[in-house]
Amino acid sequence: MFHNGFAGKKYIILLNSPAKKEPYLFVKTTSQQKDNPARTGCIRELSLFFIPAGKSFFKKDTWIQLYELYEFTPDEIDNNKEITLEGSVDVKMIDEIVNCLFLSEESNIAGIHKELLRPPLQDSLLKLKEKFDKKR
Repeated sequence: MFHNGFAGKKYIILLNSPAKKEPYLFVKTTSQQKDNPARTGCIRELSLFFIPAGKSFFKKDTWIQLYELYEFTPDEIDNNKEITLEGSVDVKMIDEIVNCLFLSEESNIAGIHKELLRPPLQDSLLKLKEKFDKKR
Protein backbone atom coordinates (compact mmCIF):
# COMPACT_ATOMS: atom_id res chain seq x y z
CA MET A 1 0.00 0.00 0.00
CA PHE A 2 1.42 3.37 -1.01
CA HIS A 3 0.88 6.90 0.35
CA ASN A 4 -1.87 7.58 -2.18
CA GLY A 5 -3.76 4.44 -1.10
CA PHE A 6 -2.87 2.58 -4.31
CA ALA A 7 -2.05 -1.07 -3.93
CA GLY A 8 -0.33 -2.96 -6.70
CA LYS A 9 2.86 -4.58 -7.90
CA LYS A 10 5.73 -2.10 -7.76
CA TYR A 11 9.45 -2.43 -7.53
CA ILE A 12 10.89 -0.84 -4.42
CA ILE A 13 14.56 -0.39 -3.61
CA LEU A 14 16.01 -0.89 -0.14
CA LEU A 15 18.35 2.00 0.70
CA ASN A 16 19.74 1.00 4.08
CA SER A 17 21.17 -2.00 5.91
CA PRO A 18 19.15 -1.94 9.11
CA ALA A 19 20.28 -3.45 12.38
CA LYS A 20 17.97 -5.97 14.03
CA LYS A 21 15.22 -3.59 15.21
CA GLU A 22 15.79 -0.66 12.84
CA PRO A 23 13.30 0.15 10.10
CA TYR A 24 13.85 -0.62 6.44
CA LEU A 25 13.79 2.42 4.12
CA PHE A 26 12.59 2.03 0.55
CA VAL A 27 11.91 4.20 -2.48
CA LYS A 28 9.58 3.14 -5.27
CA THR A 29 10.26 3.02 -8.97
CA THR A 30 8.38 3.55 -12.19
CA SER A 31 9.01 2.57 -15.77
CA GLN A 32 6.47 5.12 -17.00
CA GLN A 33 8.48 7.94 -18.56
CA LYS A 34 5.70 10.57 -18.79
CA ASP A 35 7.66 13.86 -18.83
CA ASN A 36 10.70 12.46 -17.02
CA PRO A 37 14.04 13.01 -18.74
CA ALA A 38 16.05 9.92 -19.70
CA ARG A 39 19.29 11.33 -18.29
CA THR A 40 21.31 8.61 -16.55
CA GLY A 41 21.85 9.06 -12.82
CA CYS A 42 20.67 11.84 -10.53
CA ILE A 43 17.99 14.20 -11.78
CA ARG A 44 18.16 16.48 -8.77
CA GLU A 45 15.61 19.07 -9.86
CA LEU A 46 12.88 16.39 -10.12
CA SER A 47 14.00 14.20 -7.20
CA LEU A 48 14.53 11.26 -9.54
CA PHE A 49 17.31 8.83 -10.32
CA PHE A 50 17.29 7.26 -13.78
CA ILE A 51 18.57 3.77 -14.58
CA PRO A 52 18.59 2.82 -18.27
CA ALA A 53 17.22 -0.57 -19.27
CA GLY A 54 19.71 -3.37 -18.75
CA LYS A 55 22.14 -1.30 -16.63
CA SER A 56 21.12 -3.21 -13.53
CA PHE A 57 18.39 -5.66 -12.60
CA PHE A 58 15.74 -3.58 -14.42
CA LYS A 59 14.74 -4.74 -17.90
CA LYS A 60 13.04 -1.41 -18.72
CA ASP A 61 14.14 2.21 -18.32
CA THR A 62 13.45 2.94 -14.65
CA TRP A 63 13.02 6.15 -12.67
CA ILE A 64 13.51 5.96 -8.91
CA GLN A 65 11.18 8.37 -7.15
CA LEU A 66 13.14 10.00 -4.34
CA TYR A 67 10.43 12.35 -3.10
CA GLU A 68 8.77 9.64 -0.99
CA LEU A 69 10.53 7.36 1.48
CA TYR A 70 8.70 4.26 2.67
CA GLU A 71 9.49 2.90 6.11
CA PHE A 72 8.74 -0.68 7.12
CA THR A 73 9.42 -2.22 10.51
CA PRO A 74 11.18 -5.61 10.64
CA ASP A 75 7.83 -7.19 11.64
CA GLU A 76 6.11 -5.66 8.62
CA ILE A 77 8.79 -7.11 6.35
CA ASP A 78 8.78 -10.53 8.03
CA ASN A 79 4.99 -10.84 7.99
CA ASN A 80 4.32 -9.47 4.51
CA LYS A 81 3.90 -12.19 1.88
CA GLU A 82 3.56 -9.59 -0.90
CA ILE A 83 7.11 -8.24 -0.56
CA THR A 84 9.47 -10.50 -2.46
CA LEU A 85 13.08 -10.24 -3.58
CA GLU A 86 13.08 -9.93 -7.37
CA GLY A 87 16.63 -8.75 -7.99
CA SER A 88 19.38 -6.55 -6.63
CA VAL A 89 21.05 -3.24 -7.34
CA ASP A 90 24.79 -3.06 -6.69
CA VAL A 91 26.13 -1.21 -3.65
CA LYS A 92 27.79 1.51 -5.73
CA MET A 93 24.47 2.37 -7.37
CA ILE A 94 22.69 2.37 -3.99
CA ASP A 95 25.29 4.90 -2.77
CA GLU A 96 24.62 7.03 -5.86
CA ILE A 97 20.86 6.85 -5.23
CA VAL A 98 21.27 7.82 -1.55
CA ASN A 99 23.58 10.71 -2.52
CA CYS A 100 20.99 11.88 -5.04
CA LEU A 101 18.28 11.61 -2.38
CA PHE A 102 20.30 13.89 -0.09
CA LEU A 103 21.00 16.35 -2.93
CA SER A 104 17.33 16.47 -3.90
CA GLU A 105 15.43 16.08 -0.65
CA GLU A 106 17.75 16.62 2.33
CA SER A 107 15.49 19.21 4.00
CA ASN A 108 12.55 16.77 3.75
CA ILE A 109 14.34 13.74 5.22
CA ALA A 110 13.54 12.99 8.87
CA GLY A 111 16.56 13.04 11.19
CA ILE A 112 16.24 9.36 12.07
CA HIS A 113 16.13 8.49 8.36
CA LYS A 114 19.27 10.54 7.74
CA GLU A 115 21.08 8.51 10.42
CA LEU A 116 19.84 5.23 8.93
CA LEU A 117 20.94 6.25 5.43
CA ARG A 118 24.22 7.89 6.41
CA PRO A 119 25.53 6.70 9.74
CA PRO A 120 27.84 9.26 11.43
CA LEU A 121 31.09 7.62 10.24
CA GLN A 122 29.89 7.48 6.64
CA ASP A 123 28.84 11.14 6.83
CA SER A 124 32.32 12.10 8.11
CA LEU A 125 34.01 10.11 5.36
CA LEU A 126 31.86 11.82 2.71
CA LYS A 127 32.82 15.28 4.03
CA LEU A 128 36.49 14.29 4.05
CA LYS A 129 36.22 13.00 0.48
CA GLU A 130 34.56 16.27 -0.64
CA LYS A 131 37.35 18.28 1.02
CA PHE A 132 40.06 16.37 -0.85
CA ASP A 133 38.12 16.46 -4.13
CA LYS A 134 37.94 20.28 -3.92
CA LYS A 135 41.73 20.52 -3.52
CA ARG A 136 42.30 18.77 -6.86
